[in-house]
Amino acid sequence: MRAPTRAQVKVLKALQNQSVLVGAMLATATEHQQQTGQRPPRSWYAEFHDRAVARDALAEAAFAGGVPREWIDHVRERGGRGVGWRAELYLRTPEPVDWDRVLTHLNADVQRLREWTALHASGRPDGAGNPPGLATGMARNLHVLWARTTGVANLLGLTASHGRELWGSIEDWVAESAATLDGLPAEGVAQRWQQAARTDTTSYALQATALTEAGIATGTSPAMPSHADIAAPTRAVLTVAQPLFRAAPGADIEATIEAASLTYDSEPDTTSAVFSDPAATHAWSPELVEATEIVMAPQWQEPDP
Repeated sequence: MRAPTRAQVKVLKALQNQSVLVGAMLATATEHQQQTGQRPPRSWYAEFHDRAVARDALAEAAFAGGVPREWIDHVRERGGRGVGWRAELYLRTPEPVDWDRVLTHLNADVQRLREWTALHASGRPDGAGNPPGLATGMARNLHVLWARTTGVANLLGLTASHGRELWGSIEDWVAESAATLDGLPAEGVAQRWQQAARTDTTSYALQATALTEAGIATGTSPAMPSHADIAAPTRAVLTVAQPLFRAAPGADIEATIEAASLTYDSEPDTTSAVFSDPAATHAWSPELVEATEIVMAPQWQEPDP
C-alpha cells in the first residue's frame, strides 16, 4: 500500500484542516441566517473568501508537486464533513503519478526562471515613458516564481543529485540563463523585460504562501540554486546589444519598438498568468456569497537586485 511522503503529509494535513475551517464557517453562517434571517456581515465574506482561496491554492500546488488527485480530493471531502487530520486514517489508493506532466511543468517554470533571472540581471530598460513601479513588478514576479518553483521541488523531494540530472550545475544555470537573451537587440530585451514585469503572478504567489504555511520550504531547495547564487554570475556574462533605435525624449519603449517595426512573437501575451498550474476554482455558496469580487493582494518582500 502506497503511503504519502513526509512532505505530502504536511500538505494533506493542512488541506484537510483548512477544509474543516471553511466548512465550519459555512455551516455556522447558514445556521445563523436560517435562525435570524440575516446575512453574515461583509467581514465574513472577506474571511471566507481568503480561506477558500488559500485552500484551493494549496490544492493546486499539491497537484503540481506530485500529490495524487485521489488523496487531495479525499482529504478535502473529509474536511468538508468536519473530520480533522488523523494520521491513522486511510487514504484512497491513487493512480500512478504522471511524472511526465509533473516534470514537464516544473521544467517549464525553471526555464522561465532562467529567462527572468537574465532579464532582471540586464537592468531596467531605458525610457522615460516606463510606468512607475515596473522595476518593482519585475523583482516581485521573479521572487514569486522562485518561491513557488522551489516549493514544488521540495514537495517532490528532489535532491541535489536530481537537480544536477535535470538542470545541471550552477554554471549550467548561469550559461542557460544568459543564453535566453542571446541574439536579441536591446529593444527585444526591453520588450521581454516589460512582459515579465507585467505578468500576473497572483496564482503562484498564493500557492507559494500556501506551501510555506503548510511547512514546505520555499526559500531554498537542494535541487536548485538560489537567486543569489546565479544573479551576479549571470550579470557578469550577459552581453546585451546596444539599441538599434533611439526614442525621442518622452517616448516609451513600446513606441520605439513600433516605430522600428520590431516584433518578438516567441513570447505569449502576458497580461494573464502563463504558468503551469490549472485555473483556480474557488469554493462559494450561492446562498451566502454576494456577487462582489474581493481582490487578493499578497505582499512579497522585494529581493535585492
